[in-house]
Amino acid sequence: MKLPLLSPLIAMARAHLLALTVALLVAALTAGGFYGWRYYQYRQSSEYAFVRLTAALTPPKPEELALLVDFNTLSEHLAKAVTEVFAFFKRGPDQIHDLKNIIQTGLLKKFLSKEEPPKGDAAKEDDPQKLLQQPLILLPPDFLAQLTSSLSMRRAENGTVLISASIQHPQLKRTFPLILSMEHGPDGWVVRDLVNAAELAKQLRAALLARLTARHDVLIRKNAATRKRMNGILALQSCTASAGLLSDGKTLVLVAHVLARNTGDVSVNNLDLDATFSGPDGTKLLRRFLNTARPIAPGEDFEQRWSIELDGQSPQGQRILAAGPLTCSAGWRTLGLSNAEVLHIVDVPDILKACNKPGHNHPLGFCLSPIFQNRFRLSLQDE
Repeated sequence: MKLPLLSPLIAMARAHLLALTVALLVAALTAGGFYGWRYYQYRQSSEYAFVRLTAALTPPKPEELALLVDFNTLSEHLAKAVTEVFAFFKRGPDQIHDLKNIIQTGLLKKFLSKEEPPKGDAAKEDDPQKLLQQPLILLPPDFLAQLTSSLSMRRAENGTVLISASIQHPQLKRTFPLILSMEHGPDGWVVRDLVNAAELAKQLRAALLARLTARHDVLIRKNAATRKRMNGILALQSCTASAGLLSDGKTLVLVAHVLARNTGDVSVNNLDLDATFSGPDGTKLLRRFLNTARPIAPGEDFEQRWSIELDGQSPQGQRILAAGPLTCSAGWRTLGLSNAEVLHIVDVPDILKACNKPGHNHPLGFCLSPIFQNRFRLSLQDE
């Protein structure tokens, strides 16, 4: 049964069904077009590019990153910043080109590698001395994880977009800020440059210099502690020296006479003595490492003579003969103990002095570091 009041409405609907259908269709198309346009605009925006960049980094997808990052321009600007601070590195007419290749190859290898978080004690390592003993890697093992987790975006006044991140380097004990610029062009929004490349290179140099200084100080302190232990075991009492020619008038023999006493509680099986012979005025004439293998029990005296043959007619031999009475300053370099322990003094080069290579205006430690040698890679260790 139809209600009387609904009959007119039903009749009106039937009469205008086409018009209503068209109206609804137009409304749906209008709404769809509006949201479609909004979605199109969003896909052209820096926000969408930032989302794509983040997705391309987690996990790294080199093909997609190549569309979103102008690695050629970025690596060239970074290479120029590196040459300003490390002018000696890859010096030559192809310096920028070589550094660009190093940077791009290193980043590609990083993108293709599988990062794993530090395990066990390594993840909690905060002992400065242990960190200094570890081989240095320029890019931390979790570089990409830190990069993606710290990425943020903000607009700059010149119409570009700045993308910021921070990388904490545990071995260098420093956090490095990264500021990238993203610009709009024919290919959409693309990361073009590392804005703070120059400042970043300066910060890296300062951090490397601080690490060199700290490593140098650690070795000095370690040698001092080892030397104290050595002297507490085998107390060096005297070192005297004399020199003269043999009957042939050509062979110079320098004799070093050393007295010591084992005042420790462990036997010494072998030893190496670092001896420097000087003239009366303190001029150093000769340095030799003198060794012997003989047991020296606790409480036992040690006496040893070493004969060093030299060419008496050589410039060095002539200086020794002309010097007059010789003095000897000596210290233990190595003690091999009966408990299988070996105490040893390591050579500590003055890595903080200027490098002696022509045109190298930087500390010697940079010259000696493998990260600045020909086999350099972004992931290369320094020791």
